[in-house]
Amino acid sequence: MNDIQNQNIDQDHLDNIELIALPIININKIDSHEVKESFKKLSNGYYNYCIFLSSNAVRIFFDMAKNEHNYKRIMDELNKINIIVIGPKTKKILQNYGFESKLGSSTTNMNDKKYSSSEIIEFLENLEREYKTKHQKEIPKILMPRSAESIKSNNYIHTKFKYIILDQVFFYETSENKNVSHSDDWKELLELPNRIEKTFLIFTSPSTVRSFFKIMHTQFSQISNHKSEREVIQALNVNKVISIGPKTSLELKKNKIDFTESSEYTINGALESILRLIK
Repeated sequence: MNDIQNQNIDQDHLDNIELIALPIININKIDSHEVKESFKKLSNGYYNYCIFLSSNAVRIFFDMAKNEHNYKRIMDELNKINIIVIGPKTKKILQNYGFESKLGSSTTNMNDKKYSSSEIIEFLENLEREYKTKHQKEIPKILMPRSAESIKSNNYIHTKFKYIILDQVFFYETSENKNVSHSDDWKELLELPNRIEKTFLIFTSPSTVRSFFKIMHTQFSQISNHKSEREVIQALNVNKVISIGPKTSLELKKNKIDFTESSEYTINGALESILRLIK
C-alpha cells in the first residue's frame, strides 16, 4: 500500500506484476516537549544508541532535526553513536543522509532474517544481558524515534529493562488520506472487480490496514456500504491479501480477513510471496 511508494523494488519482482501504490496515509510531525528534549539529550552526548524502526522514522527525524538551532551538534553526536535499523531498506535510506548503521538482528543467516520488531527486541535483550555481566556503572542509553501508531498497532516495546535505558519518543503520527476520490490509483482500484487478471493487496503496516478500510467506508460507500471488511475485499475481487509481517497480520485477523504472511518482512518479500502464488 502507501509504503510501497517509498521503497526501492527489485526490478526482477516487477516483470510479471503491475504495481499500484495507493496513497493511504498522511504522516504528521509531533512537535512536542519530548521530541525537543530528545534532541537536546542527543546533542549533549547522552545517548549511546539510536534505533530506527522504519524509513518514515528516519525521514521525520532528519526533517525535524534540521529545524533545531543546534542541528550541527546533533548531527555530530549522531555520527559518534551506534545506529541500529530494522531492515535493509531503512539502512539504505539512512545512507542517503550520510550515516552508516547495523541491522538489529542477532542471526547471521540471511535466510533466517525477518526484519521485524521482534529482532529489535532481541537485540535490546542481548544488550541488556551484555551490560549486566559487565557490571559497568554507565549503562547504554537508547533513543528510538517512533510513530504514535505503535500503541494502536501493539508495536510499542513494553519490556522493562534494568541495565539499559530506552527512550521511545513519538516523532510522528499517521492518519488516513481524507481526499483520495481524485486519485488515479484509487480509481484503478475501484475497477478491479471488472478485471480478469489476478489481483493481490499488500498491506505494509497495521496503520495501512486501518486507514484502508476507513477510506473505503467513508469515501467509497458505493462499494463498502453495509459491508464488513472481509466483504469489501470480496467486492473488490481480490484473489489474495498479503501481509508484510506479524503485526500487520494481527490487524488483518481482527477484521477476519484471510491472508498470506510474507516469509521476509519487507516489500520485496511480499512481492516474492505473490510470485509464488502466481506460479
